[in-house]
Parts: sequence; C-alpha cells; structure tokens
Amino acid sequence: MTDRDVKMKYWFSILIILFLIFFAIECNAEVPDYNEMIGKLENSKEDTLQYENIKGALCFYHPETEKVYEFANKEFYDKMYPIWRDDSLKVIEINKLLEKYPKTNWRRTMYQYLTFSLFNLDRNIPLVLVLNAFREAFPGDYLPFSQSARYYNALDHDPEKTLEFARKAHEMSYDYPQIDFYPEGEWLLEERSAPVKTAALLAQIYFKQEKYSEAEDVLNKIIMNNDLGLDDETTLCACYYWQAKIYEKLGKREKAVRSAIMAITAGDSRNYYTPQADSLLRRVIAYKDLSEAEYCDFIRKQVEYDDVVFSDATNVVGLENVRAGRIAWGDYNKDGFQDILLDGRRLFRNIKGAQFVEVTQAAFPDTICGNGGLWGDFDNDGDLDLITKDPEYIWLNDRGIFYKVNGVKSIADNKVSTEGIGIGDVDKDGYLDIYFANYEKKYVNEADQFFRGIGNGEFNETSEQAGIFSIDGENRAGRGVNMCDFDGDRDLDIFVSNYRLNDNFLWQNDGTGYFKNTALELGITGDEVDGWWGHTIGSEWADIDNDGDFDLITCNLAHPRYIDFSNKTRLYINEEGKFVDHRKEAGIFYEETHSEPCWADFNNDGFLDLYITSIYEGRRSFLYINNADGTFSEKTFLASVRHFNGWGAACADYDNDGDVDLLVAGGNIQLFQNETNCKTNWLEVKVNGKDHVDAIGTNMVLSNSNIFLMREIQGGKGTTNQHSFVQHFGLKDLQPPFELEVIFPDGTKKKLIINDINRILSLDE
Repeated sequence: MTDRDVKMKYWFSILIILFLIFFAIECNAEVPDYNEMIGKLENSKEDTLQYENIKGALCFYHPETEKVYEFANKEFYDKMYPIWRDDSLKVIEINKLLEKYPKTNWRRTMYQYLTFSLFNLDRNIPLVLVLNAFREAFPGDYLPFSQSARYYNALDHDPEKTLEFARKAHEMSYDYPQIDFYPEGEWLLEERSAPVKTAALLAQIYFKQEKYSEAEDVLNKIIMNNDLGLDDETTLCACYYWQAKIYEKLGKREKAVRSAIMAITAGDSRNYYTPQADSLLRRVIAYKDLSEAEYCDFIRKQVEYDDVVFSDATNVVGLENVRAGRIAWGDYNKDGFQDILLDGRRLFRNIKGAQFVEVTQAAFPDTICGNGGLWGDFDNDGDLDLITKDPEYIWLNDRGIFYKVNGVKSIADNKVSTEGIGIGDVDKDGYLDIYFANYEKKYVNEADQFFRGIGNGEFNETSEQAGIFSIDGENRAGRGVNMCDFDGDRDLDIFVSNYRLNDNFLWQNDGTGYFKNTALELGITGDEVDGWWGHTIGSEWADIDNDGDFDLITCNLAHPRYIDFSNKTRLYINEEGKFVDHRKEAGIFYEETHSEPCWADFNNDGFLDLYITSIYEGRRSFLYINNADGTFSEKTFLASVRHFNGWGAACADYDNDGDVDLLVAGGNIQLFQNETNCKTNWLEVKVNGKDHVDAIGTNMVLSNSNIFLMREIQGGKGTTNQHSFVQHFGLKDLQPPFELEVIFPDGTKKKLIINDINRILSLDE
C-alpha cells in the first residue's frame, strides 16, 4: 500500500467517524459509555488508525474527561518542544489545539503559553482577545485575571481595568477552585505561591498609579502572612523589591535599604528581581562612593551577619572568562599546590596559590578532548594520572607530561555518553578500579561499566563478574558515581545517581569486589510513585552530623509539572545502617534544578557545610551553613558565593591558608577564595599512599573529648567532579592534643597524637 493509499484510508475513516457522530446526534442516539471507550482504546494500541479513531470519538463525546485532559497535555508538549523558541509557530499550534480540545481544563495551560507568545510578538489586539477568552473559560480562577493585569500593565492598556483585574486576581488567589485532573502536588505549589505573586503584581500596579499606601498595605500583609515553606522555590523577593521601591519613593531611606537587602538575600528563581533590588540598593546608599568590598560589608552589617565570607578571586588568579562544566582538583606536579583540570581537557597549574596558568598544550603532546576527567595514580608510580570521558582514555603522567594509553588492555572510548566516573581500589589489590555511569542515546538508557585495574594504566572490563547489572535487565540513565565505605567494613561501596525518573543504585561490596544492589533495602533508591523515581544528578557522601557514619545527599532536578511523581532533593541521614530523608527537617529548600552538591567545612567550626549548584539560565546556587544541630541556614548571598546556571562544584585549599576555597563551574567558572581562616584553628592531612599516591579510599578520624571528625579521600564525586585529596578539618577554637586515626586502603592503620595544628600534615602510608 502506497503512502497515498494510507492517507486516503485515514481521511476516509475520519469522514466515516464524523458522519456517524453527526448521524448519532441527529437521531438522538445514546452517547457511548466513557469506560467502554477507554477499554477499547487500551485494546487498540497496536492499531494506530483504530486508536486515533477512538481517541477522536472520545474527544467529541467526552471532552471534559480525564483521558481527554491527558491527550491534550501530551499533545501540547509534543507540539511545543520542537518549536520552544519560535513564538510564531507556537501561536499557530496552540490555536489549533484550542480548536481540537475546546472544553478540557488543559486549556488553562494553553492560554498561559499563548498569551506569553502573543505578547512577545507584539500582537496586542489578539492578545487582548485571548485574555478575554481566558477569563470567560475560567471565570472563578485567579490566573486569567492575573495574566490580564500583567499584560494590560505592560501594554499600558486601560489602567482602570488593569487595577480591577489585579485586585480581583489577588482576592481570588486565596480561594479558587481546584481544576479537575490537575496534579495535586503541582496544584499545591501554585496554591501557596499565588497570593505572593499576585500581591507583588498588585503592588507594582499600585506603584505605577502612585497609590503608594495601598501598595504598602498589600505588601506588608503578604510578607507577614504567607504559606511559603521549604517545599517552595517561590520567594518573597519580588514583594520586598516593590516594598523597597515604595519606601525609596516616599523618602524612607532606612526602610528602603532594609527591604532591598531582604530582596537580594532571598533571591528569586529566575534572577529577575534580585538584580533590580541590587541596583536600587546601590542607588539609595550612593554606591559610587563605596568599593565592592565596602558595599558587601555594608550589607552584612545591616543584617548582623558574622560567618564565612568569600571573595571572587577568578580574575585575580587568571581564570577570567574561562568556561567549563566540570572540575577536578589535584597536585599533578607535586609542588604542594592544587592544580585544576576543567572538563577533562584543560589543565591549569597553580603558581603558589597566587596565579593559575594554563599548561594544556605543553602537558599534552597528543590532543586532549573530553567532557570531564578525574585524577588518580593508575600506574602506581607516585604521581597523578588522568582518566577522561567522552571520549574515555587513561593519560599517564611522565614528569608533568601526559601520554594517552593505547592497546587492548587500556580504557578505550566506549562510544556512549558517560556522565559519571568513580575511581577506587574496590578489591584492595593495590590497583585503582573504574566505574562508568553511562547515560542514554536517543532516550534509550545505556548499561553501566566496571573495569578492574591491573597496573600500568591497563584494565579488564568485569561488569557482569562484579555483579554490576540490574536484576530486572533494564538499564538506567546514569549521571554520577560516588564511592565510599559507607558501611564501615573497610571496602569501597558505590552509589550511582540515575536520571530519567530511574531508581538509584547502591552497589554494596562484599569485600572481594563483588557487588549487590542494596539501594532499595537501605532506603536510597529514591521514593517510587507509579513506577517513577527521580532525576538524580549529583550526589555526595559525608558525615554531616559527626556521628561516625556516612550520610548522603542526592540532588534531584524536579520540575513542578512532574512533582507528583518525581523526587525532590534528598538528604539521607544514616540511621544505624539505613537511610532516612531529612531534607525538610534540615532546612534545605526545594529547588527545581538542583544539580551538584559539595560538602566542606567552610567556616572551620567542625561541621560540614553544603553548597548546591542549580542548572539553567538565571538559576542560583545555594550555600547552607551547618548549624551543628541537624539544621542548616541558607547564607549564599551574604557569603558572596552566588553563582548562576551552575553545574560542577568542588573544593580545595588552593592557597594553603587553612580554609576551604570553592570552585564552581557552569558557564564562566568562579573561584571563591575563603577569607575565614584567621578566626579559627584547622588541620589538613595529605596522605602519601604506598600503592598509589592519591590514597583514594583512605579513612581518617580526628578526635578528642570535644570533637569527632571523619573524612574519606574520594575518587570523584557528583557527576565527574573531584575535591582535593588533601583532607581538611576545621577546629574552631579547640586546642590540641587530638588523636588522628588513619585507615589506609589496604586496611592497615596508623594512630598519631596531634599537638601541632594550623598546618598541613604530610603522612606516609
């Protein structure tokens, strides 16, 4: 049968359906039963033509049902994704969908996107007409009135109507009917944020119309009384910004300053109001007369902030306008200073903590390319070699020059997308082993791979022999690898972050390098909802409560429209070998695009703090300071470490001054230099391994009657990022003696009494 015959048969079938429908209407025939039609639909999935015929009949006879809502939802995004940035095409396609689905509640979303595109195209008359249709379609809903007020205000169209719509939207935002079939979790997100967003919009319109007291009243009420919490990424930033604008207009300088600072520190998820609040504050306090450092100090004094502080040293050390997504710290030339590998293809030498100089061309006679890499001593000769990904290769270090290992026993490009690499000696034979978390190709998940090291940069793939395969036979979309002896049995286990709403893996080592996936049993697969789990990106082990066992954070990307069945970020506390999520109890906010976690004791108080990047333009990172009681406080802006559109993050004391510095990637990298060390005590420990210089897997505990601090040298973290191998212990104002117990990868132990602190201790295995 030709394509022409198929098309003719299709349209003939459509005409028959339409004829039967109209005939049934004319004859007052009984409407087909909805459940019967659903059953027929399910049974016709193998017959595309029959499926489409039944689908069309369902849309006609039962246009307001859940199944038609699902049809409209799926078809809407199928149509939108290929034309996401083309507003002209979006207008055409959405209008077609509105005609096709004239009664489904999914029109609510269609109208939102349609009005947005019409506004972008300056098609103002159609925009006003569509807004009218939106309000008529959903007369009891705040959203069409809020959208009308927003666009009328932007167009300066009918100020009286604009204010009427804004007032009505804010009033209705406190009590409006839930749309049938709208996902419950997503609806609750909107329900809590709607009063805040409509209050900010109403205040903006009042401000424009010079009704300052009315605007102030609206903002004061919503700031004092709102339902936002740890499961919301909406903040009060916009409300504080308009409050500051009003106070500035009224000449209330101190109040304007306070509100602007509140807006800046709160931040907003698209970074729209934050820079406006920053500009306002600088204007109000005559910023031109202050240096950048004085400006930051002014803000900190206003809110009585006295904790960790960073300065952006990126340009000072020679890293200006360097772009990267992944970071690996390591002292490749053994001069005592941590060097930087970016994306597995650019190498920067640390010049005594003062400058970074790119040496890629000199260090790699063969062209190096990649999308990530890690340091490790793969030939056991006492210096750091490299493994890179996409393509996958081992690069051996010969006095600072790196040579690619070729041959049948070497790691070779696996021709798939490898997102995560983890390295460590899992069978304790003295050679580093490698785990690849492989991603997907054309939305088909790839199998992970495991390689046992045999020396000299050579490996054997032993994935199946090591038990590295899913019992159900289905691959997962791997994102990241984190090795750690989480169960304290003196061998390395492997946690794998999986994406695409897949469950995560925890490969528990039996001591010989054979693994069993115990993630479900121990509670760190994620939470399953109807067969879906989470979009886990980066994860990292750490003892965050100083109780002598390893806890785990998994950073999840969680879109609001999937929030009912996908996981938010999880902060798993190790409770006697099983893991319980304490994110909310700990004070970690939900953010849609959390990407890479980073644990470090930034303020040297003995407790590990947390940095989290967030991917996508305008998305901000977060610094959470550990309060030493199981909770954290968000201090990103005040500490001066806010980064946008971030991906990789990793730490090192790059200037050897006793506090941990932070490098963040994603777009232009930023190197944040820690300015805290002068107030606190510290100890750093560099382990020189017997079998390999990196000493990956070495566990150490520093303790006395006041503290118990545990660290483990990691062979990669998150999604192919790497901290320095030098382990840092913040000691606050505590004084020696301390006991340092070190357990090396081969199981041997060493104990030392530490009487001398505020130094880097070099320790041989």
